[in-house]
Amino acid sequence: MSEVFREIKESLTMRQVAEHLGFPVNRSGFILSPFGKEKTASCKLYRNSYYDFSTATGGDLIKFAAAILNINNWEACQYLIQAFSLPISLSGGADRREEIEWRQRERQRQEERKQEFKAALLGEIDSLKRWADIYRTAIEKRLYEPFSDMWGYCINQLQKAERKLDILCTADQGAYRRMKPDAAAGLSSDCPQWLLDTLAILAEDGVFQATQSELTEIQAQRDFELNRQLGKDRICKIEWVQGVSRNKYGPQEKRGEFKRKQKKQTRSERWTELSEILSFQ
Repeated sequence: MSEVFREIKESLTMRQVAEHLGFPVNRSGFILSPFGKEKTASCKLYRNSYYDFSTATGGDLIKFAAAILNINNWEACQYLIQAFSLPISLSGGADRREEIEWRQRERQRQEERKQEFKAALLGEIDSLKRWADIYRTAIEKRLYEPFSDMWGYCINQLQKAERKLDILCTADQGAYRRMKPDAAAGLSSDCPQWLLDTLAILAEDGVFQATQSELTEIQAQRDFELNRQLGKDRICKIEWVQGVSRNKYGPQEKRGEFKRKQKKQTRSERWTELSEILSFQ
């Protein structure tokens, strides 16, 4: 068991674990205390440990995950291995090497799928922007007689492109308000629904096709989010889905402040934020 603990702490950083669990890290390496409400971050993160000055408690990244998820340390190890697809075996014996090799292959496959999804999404957004500019220019410069068939076609296609862009860039803030759940507060994430809507657009335009097993898993995560309960969490088995579910806002942000930020955001700003969440930059 101690060997597994050591391998996990060598494979991950405290920052990775904290951000995965929904705690944004400031420039000084602090997060808001997970163990009480506060306005000034007082929980310091080190390479693979933390210390919460507000409660005078600390520990390693495994203890942190266990405390946040309300599970024991061994269950936290299982969670972290699965969440980050770590090539670490929880069992001893002859199957250890095979299990590690399988995890390594799976991690590589997930990374390749993430890059495919990233390229398709960015390419689709660029393509839609170009076509929207073409249709908009045709309408504004009156290249076609108003109310003619071609004029109506340009209007219709521009509206479709704009709607798709609103979805892909999460500009529809009524539908996609929170991209990372807060398990401690029982707040759900809209990320799985955004992914399903995005994948439908990419499939329709023939640039990326999710497998049936991927769609089934994302739908299961969406259904879980719709009925999320306080303190409960679920790990989506698709790693590139987990990568897009990080919230830029802190889990203790006031609802009013979040709404005010939403109103100020343009589609471009929402896409910049989403790019950071997806680690596209």
